[in-house]
This record gives sequence, C-alpha cells and structure tokens, in this order.
Amino acid sequence: MEGIVDSHTHVSLLPFEGLENMALAGVRKIIGCSMFFGATYAETLFDHFHQMLTLSTSNAAQNGIKLFVTVGIHPMGTPENWPRVIDALPSYLNMSDVVGLGEIGLHEGNKREQDVLREQLKIAKEYGVPVIIHTPPHHRVEITEKTIEIAATVGIEPGKMIIDHANLDIINLIEDFGAVPGLTIRQEGLTPHLLLNHLERFPRGVLNSDYSNLKPNDPLGVPRAVRYLELNGAPPEIIARIARYNAEELFGI
Repeated sequence: MEGIVDSHTHVSLLPFEGLENMALAGVRKIIGCSMFFGATYAETLFDHFHQMLTLSTSNAAQNGIKLFVTVGIHPMGTPENWPRVIDALPSYLNMSDVVGLGEIGLHEGNKREQDVLREQLKIAKEYGVPVIIHTPPHHRVEITEKTIEIAATVGIEPGKMIIDHANLDIINLIEDFGAVPGLTIRQEGLTPHLLLNHLERFPRGVLNSDYSNLKPNDPLGVPRAVRYLELNGAPPEIIARIARYNAEELFGI
C-alpha cells in the first residue's frame, strides 16, 4: 500500500539509505522520536532536537518523506539538569512539525524516572498533544501498570497516549486504559506472524519500526509487515488503519 506511516523511528540514527529504502517501500510519513542514550546535560538534548528538526528533516524530504518530530526526555537519557528540558518543552511544541512528546516513559521504574515522566505528561496534558510512551523489555506488566497509574493521576486523555512496544503481555492493560497500542515490528517482539494471528486485538494500534542503530532493527519493518498481512489475507481496512490512518488522525498529520 502507499502512504504508509512509520509512527516511531529514531531518525538521528537512521542512515540516508534507510530513508531511501523506506520511501521506495511506500513510507511517506514518519514520526522521529527523541532519544539520546546517556545524555548528561540539557544542552545535549537541545542539540539533539535541533538535529532532528534540521538535518533529519532535510534528509527525509530529499527522499520524499515528511518527517514529524516528537521531543522529550527518554528514560535512558535523562540529564542531571532535566528540569531545564521540561521548562523548554513548550517552546518546542510551538514549532511547526513538532507534533507531540516522545519517546518518554519508564525503563527501570525508579522515583527519578517517575518524576520526569509525570512532569512531561503534565506538559502534554496542558498543550493537548500526543505522547509516545516507552515500555522496557523487562518487568513489562509492572512498568506498564505504573505508567498508567501516573498518567491517570495527571489526568491526561488516554487516547492521546501511545503505549509503545505493545505485545500480548500488556495489550489488555493498554486497551482497558484506553491508550493506543504502539505496534513495534521486530523479531524479539511483535512479529508480522504474531500480529496476523492476533490482529483482532490490535486494530486501534499504530505500526512502527522503532528504528535505531542501538539494537537489531529493520527500517523496512512496517512495509514488510504490511506486505505480510496483505499476502496472508488480512482485512485491507484493518491494514490501512494500523499502517496509516490511526497515526494520521492521532498526530493530526
């Protein structure tokens, strides 16, 4: 299908050829999420945001892809002076092509991570923007429950939250809260085969590659999943929802 949206990538880690291949496979819009592993200072993240909004945007455009950006503090890259980033987030949300906050969330679930997540969710609620929420590879149920607890306390609209890296272990928690499942396609998580076999549980989801060079990832994860679903008789209307329209409606793109 044409017009595919990859709803979660890390474009500062995506090579130019990766963007070219995504475009050739039908990807037309991508969401570039903030993540700078091990960030020490707020300025590190400000430079990271600037790179996404300039170089990464230009590289995507040269390949016929429209890049939209989300900014925020990833739990694996929280600077010591993180409140400075919180104070700056509203100015970024006023920029064109910045469509929300992300990737934010909990990784270990400690108090510091919870405090940083809470403050970012307050900003998202105030500005009415979507958020992309990280879930870790370990203790996923407990971390997702804590994330939802914090979000409920803040009072953010559940439908504005993508709880990402969804799988069968946490999909009921996501659905019961009313959040949007982020459907990250990769071999150690939600594979196209698993998605097809449980497609009725994920129709509100948004497909993504979560591409970075920090672990094995495939920039063509989303179009490969779309093709697998098409070849194996999945309903076209569900494919279109999870590969394009759900993300376009949520982010207003």
